[in-house]
Amino acid sequence: MGGKLCAEQQDCHQERARLFFNFLRISPSYTAASLYVKPRRLPKKMSLDNRQVLDCFAKYGSVLNYSFTAWFEGHKNQLMDSFPPVIEIIKGKDRFFVCDDDVLLKLSANQDPPSIAQLVNALSQIWPNTQIRQIHGQVLKGTKLKNMWKDLLLIYTMALNPHIELWRAGAMAMLVDRFIGSLDPLAAKHKSGDDHMRRHMTLMVMRHKESALNISEQAALGGFPEPQPVKNFQTRFDFEDENFATRLFSLGSQELDCARERVFQLTGFSH
Repeated sequence: MGGKLCAEQQDCHQERARLFFNFLRISPSYTAASLYVKPRRLPKKMSLDNRQVLDCFAKYGSVLNYSFTAWFEGHKNQLMDSFPPVIEIIKGKDRFFVCDDDVLLKLSANQDPPSIAQLVNALSQIWPNTQIRQIHGQVLKGTKLKNMWKDLLLIYTMALNPHIELWRAGAMAMLVDRFIGSLDPLAAKHKSGDDHMRRHMTLMVMRHKESALNISEQAALGGFPEPQPVKNFQTRFDFEDENFATRLFSLGSQELDCARERVFQLTGFSH
């Protein structure tokens, strides 16, 4: 079972890295940092946030000129330092390396791996609830994971279709599970019976667009995944700028295709 858990942990780490890579790709501030000609000394009046973005770019480099695979291979060490595994897996033979103040969760090798809920419940017996909630919030799973991929799919879709109506972009990005297959993004503008879905989808587009901006700007500061707005940044996605799409798709549509595939998988719909 240890091998299976290790493999799952590695898959989760790689998916987290790919999400981080994609949110850096769409971040207005990170893009600005990539275009910034850094002088020998930074201006004294440069804000702390801007310095953090430049430091983040110095650490993770360009995300628009490389495929995810190439970027991931070149930044494995930095990513491991930034996203350390919450749980270290050891085997019975390693018991002599356990310290007196370590806390162990004993799992039988003959049982199926525990669920996230079971692990959280076990940990809640050891640590205060506040700490458990913090750990639980760092786990990318379920609705949180699905919505992050939907955020990305929406931004990629709108970058390719900057003049499309918001509800159509939302339908193409599959933002509302129950509307998939019901709300046709190519339907006639005045098709009767879709008014409620279109209004609701427009609101969801605005919500997901804001979420994507917040997460991407926090990623540019080195914090990921953080959904809170960055107070000192007044940025937006400039879909009217043709260079926005050109930059995102200069190497093709691999990340758009990846986001779409993950949304299909996480919503449970086939295509």
